[in-house]
Amino acid sequence: MPHGSHKGASQALLAECLKSSTLPSPNCGRAPTAVFGPEGKLYVVFSQHGHIYLTTSSDKGKTFQPSIAVNRIPERIYDDGENRPKIVLGKSAEIYISWTHKTPGRYSGDVRFARSLDGGITFNTPITVNSDRAIISHRFENMSLDEKGQIYLIWIDKRERVKAQKNQQKYAGVSLYYAVSDNSGESFKPNQKLVDHSCECCRIAVDQDRSGRVVALWRHVYPDNIRDHAIAYVDPNHSPIQGLPMRATDDAWQIDGCPHHGPDLSMDSENRAHLVWFTQGEKNKGLMYGRFDFNEKKTSQIHSIDSAASASRPQVQVVGNSIYLMWKKLNDEQIDLLVSHSSDQGKSWSEANIVATTKHGSDHPDWLVHNRALYVAWHTQSEGLRLIPVTE
Repeated sequence: MPHGSHKGASQALLAECLKSSTLPSPNCGRAPTAVFGPEGKLYVVFSQHGHIYLTTSSDKGKTFQPSIAVNRIPERIYDDGENRPKIVLGKSAEIYISWTHKTPGRYSGDVRFARSLDGGITFNTPITVNSDRAIISHRFENMSLDEKGQIYLIWIDKRERVKAQKNQQKYAGVSLYYAVSDNSGESFKPNQKLVDHSCECCRIAVDQDRSGRVVALWRHVYPDNIRDHAIAYVDPNHSPIQGLPMRATDDAWQIDGCPHHGPDLSMDSENRAHLVWFTQGEKNKGLMYGRFDFNEKKTSQIHSIDSAASASRPQVQVVGNSIYLMWKKLNDEQIDLLVSHSSDQGKSWSEANIVATTKHGSDHPDWLVHNRALYVAWHTQSEGLRLIPVTE
């Protein structure tokens, strides 16, 4: 598209999204999250006008079907990059969607869940998954399916901190809680604590190993207020982590506060976890990559992705024998989206390649994979939701 026509299209989208009469769409909505179905159909959830909406596309995001409201009654919704709606597809026609409802207290919320068993034609009435209903933080949820089709919801929860404060005890950070459903989301088993002392407002990364077991990665508060990352398998039988969880990063970042900058995770065929994260520690600074081995309980192949102050939001994706990294970087008056890859398990990396840019605000980018073809899903204020091919 010629530069002038692209600029005109961007201005037209900006103007259209400002209209109060604008129909819900992933281009004008907030925090769209996408996933490919097995036949290549694209499913997208997003937040707009107090609703979570679902739409689909059969042409990789060029056009979208009319959006369906998941929650029929509007509610206040957290819809920023770190705390966005999630979507997971079952093996048949099941569609599972989660989000965080903003409750009246400061930084408070509830984890919400809705399902469709008919491919998104209808949705059940949403349920609140956290059993603790205090007006405190139950936020930053993430969702996954294991090899048996069980649904996992994992979130950051403040109930243990509140309990400690009532007993006049010190409590660093907050905790991670989770709940599992083994009946396609009809109900969830009782809430269980995964671990104490997680960071307060960094997103949780989840993936599955080659057997379909669920792995979680999060920013953890280690002694003396060190904010590095921890990793663990999540047990469907609700076995909590005893003592300190496995340490995935060791940057010695001592900070009394949450960076609001969560990690990302991608498992390979050897059940190794490929990690990316942001740090301003004594040992490392900037965007980092590493490969965690569960048998050795340590991270190796540590690599600096980008140490510039303007670099942010790293994402990682394993495709076959290759590892792909992607991140955002402010470049004068525009934001660049960069990609690098390794074909030797992280020993060496290609030069960073700019795959997209925008001159206006942008959301966090994310990876999408279909039949080993790799795409970046990126929502920007002036271009809407774009699917950018990286490998096809």
